[in-house]
Amino acid sequence: MNLSNFGEQFSSKVLAKVYATAVMEAIANKDYQGEIKKPGDRVNILSFLNEVELGDYAVGTDMTVSQVVDAEDQLIVEKKKYYDFSLDRLEDLFTYADNIPDTLIEQHAQKLAETIDIYVLDAAGTDVKAGNWIGTNFLVTGNGQGTEASLVTTATGGTITIIADRPATSDAGNVPGIENPLDGIVYFGGFQSVDLYKGIRLVSTRSLVSPWYRISGVTSSVVVTVTEWDEAVTGPDFAENFTLRGVFGGDGITFPKYDDDKGRGNAPFAGNSAGGFGWEVQAAIATSVSASTIFDQVTLLAEKLDEGNIPMSDRKLTLSPSGMTALRQASELQPTGIADLYKETVLNGKTGRIGGFDVHMATGARVSFRAGRSTAAAIEPTDSTLTAGNRGNLFLANHTGFVTFAEKWSENRVVNAERQFAKLYQGLFLFGKKVPRERRKFASVLFGSQ
Repeated sequence: MNLSNFGEQFSSKVLAKVYATAVMEAIANKDYQGEIKKPGDRVNILSFLNEVELGDYAVGTDMTVSQVVDAEDQLIVEKKKYYDFSLDRLEDLFTYADNIPDTLIEQHAQKLAETIDIYVLDAAGTDVKAGNWIGTNFLVTGNGQGTEASLVTTATGGTITIIADRPATSDAGNVPGIENPLDGIVYFGGFQSVDLYKGIRLVSTRSLVSPWYRISGVTSSVVVTVTEWDEAVTGPDFAENFTLRGVFGGDGITFPKYDDDKGRGNAPFAGNSAGGFGWEVQAAIATSVSASTIFDQVTLLAEKLDEGNIPMSDRKLTLSPSGMTALRQASELQPTGIADLYKETVLNGKTGRIGGFDVHMATGARVSFRAGRSTAAAIEPTDSTLTAGNRGNLFLANHTGFVTFAEKWSENRVVNAERQFAKLYQGLFLFGKKVPRERRKFASVLFGSQ
């Protein structure tokens, strides 16, 4: 028997095994246009950045044309993984060439599936919509005198500066510790890299807040750049001369396009027209995840998707083994609900269905994690010891439309090994992912520690 096609057989069987085991295959989509031929190739994903509008028709009156903001996101095939192993050229290899050893396939498939899942699930920490994070928020209330936070709009979004009445410096020692009224713990009062990509909003009172903006960059401990959650800067829902929605404030749910002066006055949250504002960073601290909390937390994840009018079908929840154990032990699922977590065949890590989600378990290093906000030793604007925040997992809840995945086996070949009586079996696998900006609302994330 000829082993010349061993490489092709091996790659196809490894990939089939990956498709059956990788969580990616269940939680992502492959809806793109274009062809992958080599590393660095780009494929296109079309999306729209604003809601459609309906108008009232009046006979004899011209209709108003609404503006649809479209965007073509490009997925770049950025990852390149290969295998390269040798087998001695022995006669007995020919006896099982059609049944490539299961152990060899299993090992390569497991490693490739883990690599892909880590890559795809990393989107939980970078691409989920601002406002769709579940965790312990960090809230700083305005002092009613000096301006605690101000927003200046820019061509790409805006810049938020906090603690403006204290030294504006990147030196942590000059930023005070602040007690968080939501949990009573003193935390570092400035911005940190762990805040990147989370939501931030300005607060005057609990009934006058800005929308959640996406932290796109941490300039210093007192300055961050922000964008809209979808990075849009124009559209029918933007007020004149502003590149952020909702700068006139709202109640946390509804945000008027203009104030009473139809945009000709100063926006409360732009241009620093008033003082005393506080701010709030969403899920700045990992919240506790346990059997007594996880069921309620899953319902909150679902609520975020419901608020975005995300379809009820094809919703996925990815948990770590310890998260899965907590869910199984939740009192809300005893005694009958627990059956929903065991009745399904395990495929792509699926362990059952609960709360409208297909539940998948991601083992090993697949589930992403990050540190929370540092705690401070004292409420003082002087040098004080900071302690790194507790690390938490990022449990992703998403509709399959959230992340697009593209892949291709680029090459498979068999070559003779120099100076050995063996053949080398080599393959190159190309892949990439993309979360289109508008589809960030197709996911929510639980930042939790166990």
